[in-house]
Amino acid sequence: MAGSGTSGGRGQGSPVRRPSPAVYRRRRLVALSLVVLVLASIVAAGFWIASLLGPGPEDASAEVAGPAAPSAPAASPTASAGCEDSDVVVRAETDAAAYGSGENPTLILEVANKGKSPCEVNVGTDAMEFVVTSGDDRIFSSADCQVDPEPLMMTLEPGKSEQARFTWERNRTAPGCTSVEAKPQPGTYVLTTKLDKKSSKKTVFELR
Repeated sequence: MAGSGTSGGRGQGSPVRRPSPAVYRRRRLVALSLVVLVLASIVAAGFWIASLLGPGPEDASAEVAGPAAPSAPAASPTASAGCEDSDVVVRAETDAAAYGSGENPTLILEVANKGKSPCEVNVGTDAMEFVVTSGDDRIFSSADCQVDPEPLMMTLEPGKSEQARFTWERNRTAPGCTSVEAKPQPGTYVLTTKLDKKSSKKTVFELR
């Protein structure tokens, strides 16, 4: 019967073992992790609820974060009200009267508003043309080999003018950009500029 007092339990003289410091540290880490998880769940729930509510009327502009759509340029409200077609004048000029061998002429198209009201004018590459002739011979046109012409609307104020410049490389062209081997020879040439249905007066220059 002496052994019955110690069966199923520790003896009175057995020391009680305490957890080591490493065990305490692991328990603290586990407890802290649980607290962090609980806080994260609460914060996430708050954001979810806020997203369901949506922005208030004063914050409605904040809903779209992307770039704003580009707006079309606003034309002057009087751009066409008092503008007559005859007010828009097209002129032709060259930067010199004569060009030596190897010098390329600069052809100039000028559009002016001689009226008293602003005029809206298409000054894009789809509207302008530089034409060089010699007698009845059509030598060159900037429209023959033009690539991707585009419109460009501009409001021209009364008494104002704009210029477009084109460097002519002393070459011949043909409609449809057909290849032409012949080169312009020294002599007198005529420049005419066009903008939509308007044409300039002729300007004479010389190739030497």
